[in-house]
Amino acid sequence: MKKTKTALLIKCFALMLCLAMIAACSNNGNTPANTNEPSNAAEKSPEAAASEEPALPEAKLTFIYPVSANPGPDQKLVNDEINKYLKEKINATVDLKPLTFDEYEPKLNAMLAAGEDFDLAWSSKGWLGNYQPYIDRGAYLEITDEMINEFAPEARANIPDKFWPDMLAVDGKVYGFPIYQVAAKSKSLAIQKRFIEKYNLDVSTIQTYKDIEPFLKTLKESEPDIIPLGLAQNSWGLFTDRTKVGEGLPLSYAKDDASLKYISNLQILDEKKAYYDDMRRWYQAGYINEDAPIIQNINDLKSKGNVAVTLEFTSKPGGEIGEMAVNGGNEVVYVPISDSYFTGIAGAMHVINKGSKNAERTLMLINLLNTDSYLYNLICNGIEGKHYNKVDDKNIEPIKDSGYAPNGDWVFGNQFNAFLKPGQAADTWERTIALNESAIVPATSGFGVNEETIKAEIANITAVNNEYQVALESGSVDPAKELPKYKEKMIASGQEKIQTETEAQWEKFKQEKGLVK
Repeated sequence: MKKTKTALLIKCFALMLCLAMIAACSNNGNTPANTNEPSNAAEKSPEAAASEEPALPEAKLTFIYPVSANPGPDQKLVNDEINKYLKEKINATVDLKPLTFDEYEPKLNAMLAAGEDFDLAWSSKGWLGNYQPYIDRGAYLEITDEMINEFAPEARANIPDKFWPDMLAVDGKVYGFPIYQVAAKSKSLAIQKRFIEKYNLDVSTIQTYKDIEPFLKTLKESEPDIIPLGLAQNSWGLFTDRTKVGEGLPLSYAKDDASLKYISNLQILDEKKAYYDDMRRWYQAGYINEDAPIIQNINDLKSKGNVAVTLEFTSKPGGEIGEMAVNGGNEVVYVPISDSYFTGIAGAMHVINKGSKNAERTLMLINLLNTDSYLYNLICNGIEGKHYNKVDDKNIEPIKDSGYAPNGDWVFGNQFNAFLKPGQAADTWERTIALNESAIVPATSGFGVNEETIKAEIANITAVNNEYQVALESGSVDPAKELPKYKEKMIASGQEKIQTETEAQWEKFKQEKGLVK
């Protein structure tokens, strides 16, 4: 990897200065014979040398990323402002291409398949833009330590070393740069505060999804225009089991099992039968919206403000403000229904297209997004005075209907550089860091499944899951009839082969990491 021009210039100048000093010493302190021809190395100042540094050639970058909703009509205006700044910093411009959650994966796949030109994309481990499968198909560029040290050293310095192994792919290499933010997962019910207060709900009594049922019944009977529990295709998953770790992603084991034995997904499916029965009963009672298995994005439903309870997979300090923004402006309260686990920093990351013609400049952009608070807050919040007003150095007040509201700080860069919004406590980021540090670290941390030998089976199982999973989780079908069919199709589609391969890799991982004796 070649060094940057700035780094080379500094080294060259230092070398010339040393040569000049040696020359001076060799003359025993006497002046050079020809005093009218001064030594270039000795008399050029650093400022003069820097002025001769060739400018970086202009680079045009493209950044695709997911958003919960259209950022607004001022997207281009903000993009132009960003480009003015980037031209000054790294002589580059970036074409921002936001895509809704349901658009993102198909568009990313299509662009990669067609060899379409883009540089930067958003990815995650185990969710949207799933990290490992794209690496397996050779889609992303390996980001080496040398590249990071050269083009993103400041951003890397912000990531605690103990978190970095989470970025490793199955082959032990790194293909993404983490977006440092909350790295702990705790499922919570997001409940509108107005209904908590109106019906005197004691949230401390709610430990699992089952405990919310009396409240849902009250809402159904007393609030005819309100959906008690809102679900959609991207929001299923109320089930939790505090006796286990993992819930099948990438695998599960019992907390009290010193051998960390792999629990198969088929076994977990059997254990969820009672949960599916509960969901069916709730659906028939009218607690769950009828179109739950059809709606793709839960935010489309919540935006009307008439959903009392929803599920939040990664509740975090200050996250209620973002929830309020997509709940029609209604305040919400997070009520945890699971333990808090360290999920790693690979839950959100930036990846570089292997076909990028400007990989180094793209990494420079990543560095700025994770270290430059002005740029980060510009892309997150828009232009000061037009899209938000500053309250003080740390807090802002968004301007309603301003024309720009991507509501996706977690997509763009190091969230600890973000301004605080109304309702967020002054210590929000301090509490988030404390949560990252205190969360339970599962034994599976850093484990990923190499899918090379089971690609076909995974594709088959994905199709089966799409057919049954959301329907069962939303309660829209009878589990007594559909659950046996679900299991039969999983077995016929290769689930047992997936389990055998996963278990073998897990056993190897345990031995290599010394997790069991």
